[in-house]
Amino acid sequence: KLPSYVKDAIFIPGHDSKEMICQGIAYLPEKVMEPSEQPNGSYFRYILLSYYPKESDQPSHLIVVDRNTGKPIKRFPLYKKSGKPYTGHAGGVAVAGKYVWVASGRCIYGFSTQEIINFISDTKTKAVAEDGLPDSFDSLPSYRLTAMADYDVDSKASFVSFDGKYIWVGDFAKGIGKEYSPIKHHKIMGKNAWVAGYLVDSDGYPTSTEEYSYKDGDDTEYAHKPDVVVAINDFVQGLAFCDKYIALSISMGPINSRLAMYKNPLDSKSKKLTYSPEGCDKSFTVDAWVLGSGLMKKSLKTVKYSCGSEDMEYDGKNLYVTFECSSQNYSQSWKNINPTVKMTEDFYIIDPEKKKK
Repeated sequence: KLPSYVKDAIFIPGHDSKEMICQGIAYLPEKVMEPSEQPNGSYFRYILLSYYPKESDQPSHLIVVDRNTGKPIKRFPLYKKSGKPYTGHAGGVAVAGKYVWVASGRCIYGFSTQEIINFISDTKTKAVAEDGLPDSFDSLPSYRLTAMADYDVDSKASFVSFDGKYIWVGDFAKGIGKEYSPIKHHKIMGKNAWVAGYLVDSDGYPTSTEEYSYKDGDDTEYAHKPDVVVAINDFVQGLAFCDKYIALSISMGPINSRLAMYKNPLDSKSKKLTYSPEGCDKSFTVDAWVLGSGLMKKSLKTVKYSCGSEDMEYDGKNLYVTFECSSQNYSQSWKNINPTVKMTEDFYIIDPEKKKK
């Protein structure tokens, strides 16, 4: 039985075999919209899911699901440029105006919203089976999407969300151990991770032009300076701003995930944060907020639900969250580790007002 706050639960395609793992979710307008007009509470028929490949020689994918039928209808293999597949983690997907942004590897990749919309209406292209894909993908007509842009961000780009003003690109971090270790200059005010917010122009492209490089371990990374940041806890897999609230998707392996909602931090006064990336000879100042301190020390509401929760998005009325737990790479092994863990084969569309109560 689904909780009362779940309005729709729709089957996640592609987990019938191990080749693709679902990570990201976003609504897709039926026409390219001004970014500021997008999260308006309309009924969005089409939903985008992003997937990363288990094998690195396959491109990551976007899948379009028709909310009216609950069925996948089109698939989009992703390419950085002609002949070079994008094989990134695709940890999140968000639509902002002319761009569908896919996040991974401290970068967001912008694909054409219009190309996706055009192909949805294409009735002539037939499905062609391909090796290395789940059987459920072979029945879908496909169109190769090549990135129009890429943009380096000061974030691990583990997930991405858009609120009509900012593209939010966040870290998944774990404060102990080397795996998922925090970026040093993201460790602020008792937190190990942050979400970097970038203002966008009328096309949906980030406006920040100030760039720098920094060291993270043995690697040199490149970033655009965020316009604002929000410091967050460990194990965040997704985030969305829901008007008066901010929602977090918190999960790690075979443990029931948490959906936590706080007051929207942007409604309170920011703090000026000055930070110096390691290996960079300059300091930078941004407006910053911290979740889990002061008036936001405790969430308004936290519930436990299915393990493996991932990316989130908000359309002005509904909150979307997807899960990776039904992937054959995880489902049985996680059940073996924790027989009582909750599992779902669906992504959820949630009423955040009911969730908050």
